[in-house]
Amino acid sequence: MKIFAVGNSFYGDDGVGAAVLERIRESDAFPGAKLVDIHTDALSLIDELELNELNVVIDAADMGLDPGDAMGFRPSEVKMKIRSDHLSMHGFGLAEAFGLAVELGRMPRKVLIVGVQPERIEINQGLTESVAAAVPEVISIIKAEV
Repeated sequence: MKIFAVGNSFYGDDGVGAAVLERIRESDAFPGAKLVDIHTDALSLIDELELNELNVVIDAADMGLDPGDAMGFRPSEVKMKIRSDHLSMHGFGLAEAFGLAVELGRMPRKVLIVGVQPERIEINQGLTESVAAAVPEVISIIKAEV
């Protein structure tokens, strides 16, 4: 299994993926799992995906939910679940990365995206209480998939 954090830890709740990876490391919740923080480089995700393993992608995502709500979904649902892909301001979002992975024959069959509804994405801010409280829920969503 490979677990990816997407986002920028210097932008408040956008750092939720990195916070989840840190908690997984501390608790050893998924022994043997490869943990990768790709920051805001969704394009690099294509090279990192493991074709024959479960790939989990954790990201702050505007899904129109209450702050801190977490949801697991599949790559085919990205455009339906995420209202605005914050990564697109960097030129390449998750939907585009998954689309390109399909075109290149690099899309694994087993991919779970766990989105967390952010409350605040502002520079030099840490996680809000609502999003920090979602970290154990994200881990539970991943455990249910495993």
